[in-house]
Amino acid sequence: MRRLSICSCLAIAVLWATRARADLVEYLVGGNRELTLNIQGKATVHPGKTMTVTTKKFGSLHFGLDDVKIHKVPTLEQQFGKQLTQAKSDPGAVLQAAQWSLRHGMLSEFYAAVDKVLELDPKHAEAKRIKALKAQMEKDLGDSSKQQDELKKFVNRPQMKIDTSKHFVLMYDTPDKAEKGRKPHHKQRIELLEKVYESFMLTFFSRGVPLELPKEKLKVVLFNQHQDYLDFSVRLDPFLINAAGFYMHEPNTSFFFVQGTNKIYDEIAKMLKPIHEAAEEAKKKKGGKDIIRLSKTLDVLLNIAKEGQDIEVVSHECTHQLAANTGLFPRNVRIPRWVHEGLAAYFESPSDGAWSGVGAVNEQRIMFYRALESDREHSNIDFIVGDQIFDYAGSIGAFLHGYGQAWALTHFLIEKHLDEFIRYYRELGEMPPDVRLNPQLLNTLFEKVFTNKAALDIEWRGYMRGLKTDIQVILDK
Repeated sequence: MRRLSICSCLAIAVLWATRARADLVEYLVGGNRELTLNIQGKATVHPGKTMTVTTKKFGSLHFGLDDVKIHKVPTLEQQFGKQLTQAKSDPGAVLQAAQWSLRHGMLSEFYAAVDKVLELDPKHAEAKRIKALKAQMEKDLGDSSKQQDELKKFVNRPQMKIDTSKHFVLMYDTPDKAEKGRKPHHKQRIELLEKVYESFMLTFFSRGVPLELPKEKLKVVLFNQHQDYLDFSVRLDPFLINAAGFYMHEPNTSFFFVQGTNKIYDEIAKMLKPIHEAAEEAKKKKGGKDIIRLSKTLDVLLNIAKEGQDIEVVSHECTHQLAANTGLFPRNVRIPRWVHEGLAAYFESPSDGAWSGVGAVNEQRIMFYRALESDREHSNIDFIVGDQIFDYAGSIGAFLHGYGQAWALTHFLIEKHLDEFIRYYRELGEMPPDVRLNPQLLNTLFEKVFTNKAALDIEWRGYMRGLKTDIQVILDK
């Protein structure tokens, strides 16, 4: 079944914060059981075989009861509370619960659990390191006039404005006026960037991998319109014509546009136009409640999809930028593409929900991995590590398969072999800056750390066979 998840179970804390059990509503698009939208909220069934799902952030959505499945599921808060109860007075177990909350986008719960660790053991080294990191991250990196001048010179668009946060300087041309009940788009973008920054740092520090904190604010550009972004990006590199966002190493800058301004969404808007027109006509005649509700629901679903895509792209590209600015990857050595893209795909928040932490199992990525898994010529560690998985990709579809393989291997290594994987990153940094990458060199480098690739391959495939998305996990309970 193909799922277009509007709100994943990871985002319960964001969209429906409650101590009661939540509802997961599967909406069968057009009655098609092969295409579903997953919505987290509170389901209410009405007479006449209709229902409403209410979300804290996006309001109420209305559906026919025959077009949905309603599942009662525990909230993330309940799952987190259960872990803390089971941890009792064991600092190590409480820290594991903290790491779980971080992986699920629950930053306040993460910090509360770390405080609990220090109550139990005031000398706990990991918890003290996290508290010290939090204190550092709360500091503003200060004056960004140098970065602002660099952005103005590189982008060369005088009409674009500048905004800053503790760790970012953003050049943008989105409207300063916000939609009702929402912050201006550039403010939303900066908040998201800060959350990615914080989660990225905490993920490594909480697992004993200290990173360098950037000493100056990171540069980001946000275009209001896709066409303006496209005009700018393809002049830099024609290959970027299909990119939903990108990080450029040389100017050390990430570039984005507001999702929903490209041609795909224009076509969707054309498809919805007759429904909107019928709804407007119904309003004039003071009737047609069903068509009016459908029109509003479709608009909300479309807006959520746009926001989800924004979140996925930003979390992916910002990870590229952070890896290059925290000492995780060397700045002056070429890094294999599978390493770059695998890490960014690991940290990206899937477009099937609002911000959901890191390490979420992206259904699209796992689908593309499994589509190629039986092809042992192209789905094997040698082929991925040698970067051939991208070198031989001749189409967008092939690149998506490449991303799936890179994500799958990275997910496995971070979850099961983090210490060795970090050592492999360090080995990459020892290469000469002008070295020419080739499959033999890259595999030799990998084998310096992972000496038994045959056993690793077996373990990897077993891990991937058992991997489930968070929605699958929660529905299987």
